[in-house]
Amino acid sequence: MGKRGPKPPNLGLLTVWEFEFYKAFRFLRDGISLPTAASIPPVALSPLEIRQFVRRLKKMTDEEYWRVTRRLAVEMGEALNLSKPPTMFERLWAQQARLGEISDLERMLEPPTIRAQSKRLKVWNDLVRAETYSLLRKACGRWAQLPDVIAKGLQPFPGQVVANAPQFLKMKLNKRFPRSSYGDDARIEYLARGMAGVMIGKSPMTGIERLRNMRHDAGGPLWDNDQSLCKCWRCALERSTEIYKKTDGWYENGLRLFIRLADSTKISRH
Repeated sequence: MGKRGPKPPNLGLLTVWEFEFYKAFRFLRDGISLPTAASIPPVALSPLEIRQFVRRLKKMTDEEYWRVTRRLAVEMGEALNLSKPPTMFERLWAQQARLGEISDLERMLEPPTIRAQSKRLKVWNDLVRAETYSLLRKACGRWAQLPDVIAKGLQPFPGQVVANAPQFLKMKLNKRFPRSSYGDDARIEYLARGMAGVMIGKSPMTGIERLRNMRHDAGGPLWDNDQSLCKCWRCALERSTEIYKKTDGWYENGLRLFIRLADSTKISRH
């Protein structure tokens, strides 16, 4: 007979939903899904070079992006098995990292207007401050109507927040909710983890606590013994940023090396 009592949450699935809501909340506030733009300095790339890089990245599959990223890591001195196929989590990371890279480069060409940025920031602030169902529903309604949210098919995220309004409002009342004026990034993480808990049928606080305390070293739920690394999206994002920072330049030269590796990488298709 199996063990009685409630089953522990599936941490792999929990991290997937955390990743999805983290990107949705970040996209609402900043217009980008992942915080790569904040770490990218002004670059000495011409508009023509940026457009060429964007076209090259758009032609790549997610697996190609993942494999080239690993080749870049090897070029920077890491010991990785390049013949190993990507896991589901690595494919998810590659998909969003590639799209984030494209978005960052396109924003260099056409920065969003101050008015557009101000509008989405107001929606985000209204979402964070909403204390009643009516205010939350209004904020989510405006969120779902943002043109780029519609274009990317992200309306289900504000829909899920409204559908689970009591739990969303309740987790903001918890003493752990970041209230500092400097804690906006922490609020994104908190709300993403809480909604991840809701999406797997657990309470928001279960999602928040399990993800906050999840181990990322040997013995952790997503630890890969063969490669001696954690396969969660957060660790993958940190590794990707560090790889670029090791290049002399750092971003533009890292990107140029990435494209050269992409042009020389052959992907077997089945």
